[in-house]
Amino acid sequence: MDHPRRTDPVRITIIDPVVLDAPLPAPDVAGALVERRSLSAGTASIESRWDDAFAVPGIIDAAIRAEEAGAQAIVVNCMDDPGVDAAREVVRIPVVGVAEAAMHLALCLSGRFTIATTTADDVPIARELVARHRLDHRCASIRPIGLPPLGLLDDDAETFRLFADAAVAAIEQDGAEAIIAGCTLLADQVDRLDAHLLASGIDVPVIDPLLAGLHHAQTLVRLGVSHSPLGWPAPDAKDIVWPGAPLRLGPALEGTVR
Repeated sequence: MDHPRRTDPVRITIIDPVVLDAPLPAPDVAGALVERRSLSAGTASIESRWDDAFAVPGIIDAAIRAEEAGAQAIVVNCMDDPGVDAAREVVRIPVVGVAEAAMHLALCLSGRFTIATTTADDVPIARELVARHRLDHRCASIRPIGLPPLGLLDDDAETFRLFADAAVAAIEQDGAEAIIAGCTLLADQVDRLDAHLLASGIDVPVIDPLLAGLHHAQTLVRLGVSHSPLGWPAPDAKDIVWPGAPLRLGPALEGTVR
C-alpha cells in the first residue's frame, strides 16, 4: 500500500449498513475527504445478529464499489462491526470496524472501559465482540441504556439522561475509566456527556466510535499499511446464485452483489 503525500487528503468511505430515507452528513475530519454510502436493501437499524447477517452482502458490495471509486479506506459504521472481516477479504484497502477502533483507543487511554449500549438485547452481541478481541479483562461492563437505536433520536433530553446515568454507574460501580458510546447514533451526545461528567468532577475519556474509526483509518492510510492478506486472504472467484442474476465474485472483482 502506497503512502499518500502528506498534503493530499485521505479518501475514506463510511458504509452505513442500513437502509436510510436520506443520506447522513459526513463528519468533518481534518486531512480527509469523507463520503457515506448506505445500503439499498436491508433493515433500517441494526439490533440483532439477524440484522448483522442480512447487512453483510450489501456491505461487501459497498466496499468493492468504494475501492473501485478510489477510496483509500473504509469504515463500517455500526458497533456490531458487521461484515468487516468479509469486506477485508475482497478489498485490499483498510477496512475499519468502529467497535474495534473504539475499544483499542480506549485501551490507550484507560485500564478498563465500559460500552454504553442500546438495549439489553444487544448486551450478548457486544459481549461476544469484546471476547473475540480477548478484551474481557479490560472491559469493566456493558451497560444498556434502555433505548433501541432509532429510539435514541426520539427524545434528546431523555436519551442524554439515560446515557449519562449509565456512564456514571459504570464509573462508580463497575470501575470504568473510559466510556464508549455503544451506538453510533449517540455521537451527538458524546461531547455533552464529557462536559457533564467534568462538571460533576469525573474526568474520563468518552469515545465516539465513528470518529475513532475515521481517525484510525486515516492513520493506516498515512502509514501505508492495510490488513494482512495472510489473515484475510482473497477468496477465489466463484459463481454465486443471487436473486435477479447470476454473479461471479472474487479477487478479480468480476461482479458485485446487487
